[in-house]
Amino acid sequence: MGALGPSNQLRARPRQGRGRTLSVMRDPHPLPGTDFVIDGRRVHVVRHGRGGRLPLLLLHGLPTSSYLWRDVMRDLERELPTIAPDLLGMGRSERPRVGGYDLPAQARRLLGLLDALHLERVAVAGHVLGGAVAVHLAALAPDRVAGLVLLGTPLHAETWPVPAVLPLTLPGLGWAYARAAGRMPALARRLLAGGLGATGVLPPEVLHRYTAPLLTPDGARGLVRFVQSVDLRTTSALWDRLRTAPPPTLLVWGTDDTVHSVAYGRRLADQMPSAGWVPLAGRGHLLPEECPERVAEELAGFVAELRGGLAPGQGAAQSQSTVQ
Repeated sequence: MGALGPSNQLRARPRQGRGRTLSVMRDPHPLPGTDFVIDGRRVHVVRHGRGGRLPLLLLHGLPTSSYLWRDVMRDLERELPTIAPDLLGMGRSERPRVGGYDLPAQARRLLGLLDALHLERVAVAGHVLGGAVAVHLAALAPDRVAGLVLLGTPLHAETWPVPAVLPLTLPGLGWAYARAAGRMPALARRLLAGGLGATGVLPPEVLHRYTAPLLTPDGARGLVRFVQSVDLRTTSALWDRLRTAPPPTLLVWGTDDTVHSVAYGRRLADQMPSAGWVPLAGRGHLLPEECPERVAEELAGFVAELRGGLAPGQGAAQSQSTVQ
């Protein structure tokens, strides 16, 4: 494998407790990446930034890609080295005809990527199903995961599939979508936009960068295979296992998330001993797009506390109020 080329008390984190300000770096252009072959599959990986001793692995969900993290990575470029792969079937990674899309396989492939990059230990942040993959990775190799951040992440079977992707899980309908995506792009684009859960905050150019790769026949088939491979029953069991010896954990959630409610996020935080809890007032589902500087701020603070040996939230004043 190698490169092919270019306590149970929850602590909310008030913004003023950071003592730092990150610039807002919004840019619709993607960051450059490199292809790696991991376990015989081609995986596209974006690496960015420098500084710090602990790299940060950023995992996207459905129907996004590493592009989701571009502004967060730019905001962190002077503080942390960041790595954002496209999960198999998404973005610029391979879309095999058979196998490799399920969450455990995605986690094993990420472990292979860490080996290829000679990274012994990382902090991991995952958005939506990327967070579920992060839970699998933390359970698979707890010595490699220094800390875990979940953003709007479903971890239980009753939270999946969400309504926007339900048609893709039904026998026949998913493959009908794959066949029709190129012939009826407007319909397919509406379905994908609904899956993003943030159509009102995305400029047309940004929405196009998410949806265009999934409107090709190959992209549509990869999306359907990914959606149909998701089984959160195993993820839920692994989450319960992690709770017995938890890594430092932070949950960041939009209070206006209409895909996975803030009440569900709080439930997850209640379940994890000593978890940090950051509800972001007035924010929705696609946090790295809606408020990348705010997400970057939380991630930088979390990783700094890991390096300093603090539990999540000890570096900020305690509060039970919603973070603005």
